[in-house]
Amino acid sequence: MVNPNPDNNAWWIKDSYSREEIDQLVKWGLEHFWMQSHQMADLVAPGGYNIMVKGDDCYIYDIEGKKYIDAMGGLLLKNIGHNRPEVADAVAEQMKTLAYSNSGSYSTIPGILLSKKIAELAPGDLNRTFFVGGGSEAVETALKMARQYQFISGKPMKSKFIWRRGQYHGSSSGAMGVSTSGNRGGGMFATMAHTAGVSVDAPYCYQCPWGYTDRSNKNCCMQSPTALQNVIKAEGAGTIAAFIATPITNASQIPPDEYFPAIRQICDDNDILFIADEIICGFGRLGTWFGMQRFGVDPDMMTMAKGLSSGELPIGAVAASKKVAEAFDSTEGENGAFHHGVTFGGHAAVMAAALKNIEILERENLVENSATVGRYLYDRSMAVLQENHPSVGYVGGGLGLWLNLEMVKNRETKERYPGGPQGAYARRFTEKLREYGLATRAGDSINLSPPLTMTKEIVDDMIEILDRSMSEMETEFPPDNV
Repeated sequence: MVNPNPDNNAWWIKDSYSREEIDQLVKWGLEHFWMQSHQMADLVAPGGYNIMVKGDDCYIYDIEGKKYIDAMGGLLLKNIGHNRPEVADAVAEQMKTLAYSNSGSYSTIPGILLSKKIAELAPGDLNRTFFVGGGSEAVETALKMARQYQFISGKPMKSKFIWRRGQYHGSSSGAMGVSTSGNRGGGMFATMAHTAGVSVDAPYCYQCPWGYTDRSNKNCCMQSPTALQNVIKAEGAGTIAAFIATPITNASQIPPDEYFPAIRQICDDNDILFIADEIICGFGRLGTWFGMQRFGVDPDMMTMAKGLSSGELPIGAVAASKKVAEAFDSTEGENGAFHHGVTFGGHAAVMAAALKNIEILERENLVENSATVGRYLYDRSMAVLQENHPSVGYVGGGLGLWLNLEMVKNRETKERYPGGPQGAYARRFTEKLREYGLATRAGDSINLSPPLTMTKEIVDDMIEILDRSMSEMETEFPPDNV
């Protein structure tokens, strides 16, 4: 049993824990807490089960007292950093006043203020927001909204979606249907992903789908817009409801400047809604408030989550353009109401957390800091890691505080180390990084998405840990042609 701390209402929070308490918590965790993305064999291995107990700005601490740089910013969301008492205070004050009201009948003051703030920050005329509980729900909601929009606009056959291969939009049924990344939507789950439509290739110059080996986002072959046009022609524009895309995928797939304007025009020409999935890129991750602002494109709809509250409380949202909102407003009868509802959408305490989160992002100029320090992170990664380590095949980044190191066994052929994310190489690399105090995961790639409060000094510490770890890994797992 964990001995309670009598000074805290959260009695389990203490300055330190005994060996007996730690062992008991690990035992209970293995028995009862289903850890995401892990196999039991890895969790029961020595040092395999990690319990985090504290966060402070760019750092997190485990139950043993070890300090780590939070290089993934939680899960690409801790934009304002850890330990923000003013957010906790605002949430507590709201909960003492009104924690929840019927989301299908009433609005709340923090919900109204948050939706107004999003309208001020978002690109174009995305001025009405539907709140949900997380990212997958946001995508699911956007897909339903797009279909109903086309239906009430007199185009009931426009029901299919086009998405891009290699992208992940969520784990719920509809979101799985527009995702082709990983194994969460295929194989045994394929019959659960019911979204009708088709995928197209996105521009990815390091692993070009069309076989070019000498291209970058500065001289891209621009085959992807053509592929989209071909798919629309084959399926029939009159059957396509919407196209969905993230501004940048995994920090590596950075399109040329002309790509999204071309996609926007194709969607306009074919009466297809453009859904921007900003769940990761939104709220400063790319050094702009939203990723599509990097490319000068205004979507018809936009999904948000992660950085909207910086993970202080779970949230997701869909912002709709004036065109979409007015289509619902002008429809008479029951179809004028969006046929969708979620219990926790617009939860008053969550709205308070997100509202304070945005205040902090603005007050501390964290979006601008993301652009400045993100460029420094990219430059240091190129100068130290790419230059000195043959296992670094490609450094994706340079747009805000999101960077991806693509690891290869052979830089010339781009062959990966065997085993994937569960292989011996990935497990050993992740173990080594954590041993040296860097909380992230390694494998085919190393994703860095630290809090937007990041400093150049902490970037230097990250690069030092990565440099040291890569040197040791290249001894244990030698790359080819060295």
